[in-house]
Amino acid sequence: SAVDARARGIKDRDLVKIHNDRGAVICAADVSPMMSPGTVKGYQSSGKFELVTVGNEQVEIGGCLNMLTPDRTQTATTHSMAPNSTLVQIEKFENTEALKDVEAA
Repeated sequence: SAVDARARGIKDRDLVKIHNDRGAVICAADVSPMMSPGTVKGYQSSGKFELVTVGNEQVEIGGCLNMLTPDRTQTATTHSMAPNSTLVQIEKFENTEALKDVEAA
């Protein structure tokens, strides 16, 4: 949300790190006044899973937000994904120089 982004110093199109205990994904922020405070929306899925090491941390740079969701199924007899929401934290990604080095490799 615009309120949450402002509190974190995030502007539209800034790189952000979305993370939880399952992993971290680097994305571009799309700050919207239409989102309620405390909520985040991922508009598209990843075109390419690309797990890299930036500094001393592994992050995904292809936009694969599914890596942050639990892997449980809806029921024991199906293969369908259960999550439709996931708890995450978002912060402005500050290590952009290290990310440029990774992309050039």
